[in-house]
Amino acid sequence: MRVKLFFILSLIILTQSCENADYEKNKELYLQEQLEFAKPISNFIKGNKYPLYILNQNDFTQKIDSLQSIFTQYLDNNKSKLDKKTFNEETVLIKLVFDKFILEYPELHKRYTGEKISLSKTNQSKLNQNLKIFNDTSFFSTRELKEYITSHIQIESDKKLGSGVFSKSDNQQLRADWSVIDKIFTNSKISDFWKHKYLDYHINNFGIKNIDKIYSSFIASCKTIEYKKSISKVYNSHKMGRDNHLIETYKEVDGFKLDMHLFIPNSEEFKGKRPTIVKFHGGSWSEGKPDWFFSTAESYAKQGWVVAVVEYRIKGRHNTYPFESVKDAKSAIRWIRENAEKYNIDSNKIIATGDSAGGHLSLAITLIENWNESTDNLRVNAVPNVIIVNAGVYDLTTRENRWITEQYENKEIAKEISPNHLLKKSPIKMLLIHGEKDRNCPYEIAVSFHKEMKKLGNDIQFHTVKNADHWIWFGKHSAEVSKITSEFIRSLNF
Repeated sequence: MRVKLFFILSLIILTQSCENADYEKNKELYLQEQLEFAKPISNFIKGNKYPLYILNQNDFTQKIDSLQSIFTQYLDNNKSKLDKKTFNEETVLIKLVFDKFILEYPELHKRYTGEKISLSKTNQSKLNQNLKIFNDTSFFSTRELKEYITSHIQIESDKKLGSGVFSKSDNQQLRADWSVIDKIFTNSKISDFWKHKYLDYHINNFGIKNIDKIYSSFIASCKTIEYKKSISKVYNSHKMGRDNHLIETYKEVDGFKLDMHLFIPNSEEFKGKRPTIVKFHGGSWSEGKPDWFFSTAESYAKQGWVVAVVEYRIKGRHNTYPFESVKDAKSAIRWIRENAEKYNIDSNKIIATGDSAGGHLSLAITLIENWNESTDNLRVNAVPNVIIVNAGVYDLTTRENRWITEQYENKEIAKEISPNHLLKKSPIKMLLIHGEKDRNCPYEIAVSFHKEMKKLGNDIQFHTVKNADHWIWFGKHSAEVSKITSEFIRSLNF
């Protein structure tokens, strides 16, 4: 009897193993075939964002639903071949992928059309169903849920920022993100994951200034040791980076104290008035930190330069726009000239430089006469003597930059800080460096700006970095950019 029972159990186990093997094989085949038609659909959506998101909500929803039906129909056709768990998971994940398009529709529709709309009750009800799985550990590691949650947090955070609840406080984006995370996650493990993710991103892209309370709160409450160690390491590294140079407040505005990070050469080795390099970080006027320039600044200080790395107001920390960034950049140059005697600075040898949005600021302080802070001493010159622009933004009137005028009725105001609308003869010597394949700040626009400025008789050079995209200041093209920059600086005989 025991032998017979053992035989039956063995047969059941063997049958289940074979079924499991078949299910795994079918699942792999299903996913491979799904990927084949998913790629062209994904490429279609990415390549047609503008024509899709300018559609009215009903037409947009129908388009997304029709694309989703391709996936759901394929899943239904394979239902008998897949195990129940896989089928249920795929049902949820497909819904998340296409619901994300609906979730993001109001913001992108507004960005492309200027029209502010709310989701229909039907669409909002459909999205509300997804909240149920935010704390479901069985979906915790899926890419689709993480991407959906990331969009959800951004949208809810933007609502909080728009309400003014964090007005005039520093690190507003992080504070808004943090409050949303506290609200939507009840599972401590999942909450730890998202708080770690957002705090780590903030430190790496905004720095650690004025986040002490948030950092301490995370260290005290986080139950995941690896997250605590990771955040502690990156935080302390940034703290050390801020401790090895002089930090002065160059401006107080709307409750913000803006820093000037000064790297001073050895006065025993380098005597007399020194030439100065003023650096503005990039980050689309939305993120970025002075820390990105600290190692370069130390290197130039050892060569006898005073280096000033500027903190300026940005969207993600101060909830401001490029207009405020321009004001801060001009204030920074004025502060340097006003404090030239104190720091042995030669006011006639100031180079302003930056990457991307930082490059725009270098151009802006050279070309823009208005947009001055009301507290500035306008008798002090805010124009540098030389500018070096890496992958700069020359046109702020594009569709992608429409957000910068969302607080203004007059959308034409962007032209007042857009370099390609500020062409003029200037005594300032200029070096422009741009990647040939830059699509973030189109190469053709940079070439056109140089051509028109050259026609006006400006002392302006343009260097093309062959086969390079936007981020020419680091990575495989950084050595070439550094060489061009060094040779140009040497030619100044400063």
